[in-house]
Amino acid sequence: MHSIKFGNQMIPYTLKSSHRRKTLSISVDQHGVSVISPSEVGLETIELSLHKKAPWIIKQLSNFDEMNTKTKKRAFLSGEKLLYLGRNYRLKVIKTNCSEPAFRFYQGRFIAELPNECKEEDHRELIYPLYIQWVKNRANVFANERIERFSIKLRKNPNKIIVKDQEQRWGSCTPTGNILLNWRTFLAPVSIIDYVLAHELVHLKHMNHSKEFWETLKMLLPDYDKRKEWLRINGGTLDI
Repeated sequence: MHSIKFGNQMIPYTLKSSHRRKTLSISVDQHGVSVISPSEVGLETIELSLHKKAPWIIKQLSNFDEMNTKTKKRAFLSGEKLLYLGRNYRLKVIKTNCSEPAFRFYQGRFIAELPNECKEEDHRELIYPLYIQWVKNRANVFANERIERFSIKLRKNPNKIIVKDQEQRWGSCTPTGNILLNWRTFLAPVSIIDYVLAHELVHLKHMNHSKEFWETLKMLLPDYDKRKEWLRINGGTLDI
């Protein structure tokens, strides 16, 4: 682990050298600052680049700290609330003679069935993957229905929508026209899901974040900036 000092603040970062890398890459996520540099670039040059970007780095770290303070991991016990489409639904855990855990949504709440011998400390390990799969199964259908009105306006259609695990992104668009969506996106309110869908759809027309990209997104969602800000501030609450 390396670090630089900017003002009174120490900024730790991880450094990885790559023979294939042509330019210096600096990224910030919930785990901290990561640098990937070409093998021939020296530490002095790397740290000079970090100092130049230090205000941006500090701002990004602050954003992730703000999100992380609002993250509370569920233990998946009876009475806890689980999110879907911006609404909280209570979880009821039932112990039965079943041999395998089961998970469903019934009459306005989530129901998890576990074998009688399961201990409470094992609930998250057993139920969480079933909850994720439940969300994924419904999210794909939901996304295809919601994106249609944006597709009509933009006259662009994704090749395919895929809901998957994405640690650092809410969504992405591939060069082949596939839209990849983080399953956690579908824990947010529908207005926020619409923002992510519209954002990625616009990438079918503009594969960058140019002025034209944001203008096109504004045409689809005039208040996209408010939705974007909601996701920045509240995104951490969707990591349950």
